[in-house]
Order: sequence, then structure tokens, then C-alpha cells
Amino acid sequence: MKVCDSYIFAFLLVHGCVSSDLLISSIVPILKGKNVNCFESANYRGIALSSVFDKILDLIILNRYADILITSEGQFGFKKGHSTSMCTMVLQETVDYYTSSSGTVYCTLLDATKASDRTHY
Repeated sequence: MKVCDSYIFAFLLVHGCVSSDLLISSIVPILKGKNVNCFESANYRGIALSSVFDKILDLIILNRYADILITSEGQFGFKKGHSTSMCTMVLQETVDYYTSSSGTVYCTLLDATKASDRTHY
């Protein structure tokens, strides 16, 4: 008996559980830049490729429950109506506020470009 894909998605939404098969993804290495040495492992980063059904389910959930899904106001990336330029603006305004009142500003920046270079898969 062949089950239609829409019935599967309806089942997943109604019961609120997902098969572990949908959680499997493949990690594919891609080069970090155009003019890098492709023979050095430090010049690669891993990208997770998920199944098409997982992506469709994500879109269904986001479209159906977008009004009740809550995220942090401090989150800037991957959020509708927000961008990293907004985060940069907040940083600039904060620095301007403290420097204009002769205050001291401390800032810690994290370069995550090599965050997964030492991860063993």
C-alpha cells in the first residue's frame, strides 16, 4: 500500500514526532574560498545536507506555526525581518553611547570561521 506524502506530513504534525530517518543528514566538505589550497584540510568546512522531506516539513511547520513560535530578541541571523546589519547597528549605537559619556567600552569578538576545523566526524 502506497501512502501519499501529504498523509505522512499530516501524521507528523498531528502526532508531533518525527521518524529518526528524517533526522539523518550527510556532511559534505566544501572549500572556504575560491583561491585556497584544496590539499589542506583546514581550507574546508562541513555543510550538512538534509533530506528534501525534512526541508519540506520545516517549511510546513514554519508557515503553519509562525505566529506562535517565539525567538529571542537578541537573535539576528536566520530570523525573518532581521539581519546581521541590524546587529552591527546595535553594536555601533552601544559603543557611541558609552564613548560619548566618557565611558569605557569592552568588546569581545569571536571568529567562528574555523570553529569546526578540529571536529572529528
